Parts: sequence; structure tokens; C-alpha cells
Amino acid sequence: MEIVISLLMFLGEPPILKEHLFIKDQKMSTCLKMKRISERSSNAKYQCAKVKAVVQDNKIISIS
Repeated sequence: MEIVISLLMFLGEPPILKEHLFIKDQKMSTCLKMKRISERSSNAKYQCAKVKAVVQDNKIISIS
């Protein structure tokens, strides 16, 4: 497990985590930029966060 920056997508009411995206350069500014772009084209809620995750081949396998 390692701590990484991830863009999280929540759907529904109450919000439920549906997807997570590993931010390759591990910069919060990159995640926030992707969040703004995603919110323009979707009704989902997005959040950038540092998460404890299992990462393999630059993909998040699981979050704890």
C-alpha cells in the first residue's frame, strides 16, 4: 500500500464512490485541473484526495 493522489468520482444520493483515477505525476494541481474538466461534462461529483491504495502498472487496484 502507498499513499497516492487520486481523482474520485461519486454518483447518487447519498454519494457513492464509483470510480477512481491514479494521477500519474502525483501533483494536486494536475488532479484539480482534471476535476474542473470532468465537472463541466458530467453531473457526477468529483474530489481530489490523497488515498491509501494498492497501485499496479500505474493503476489503482484497490483503495482502503
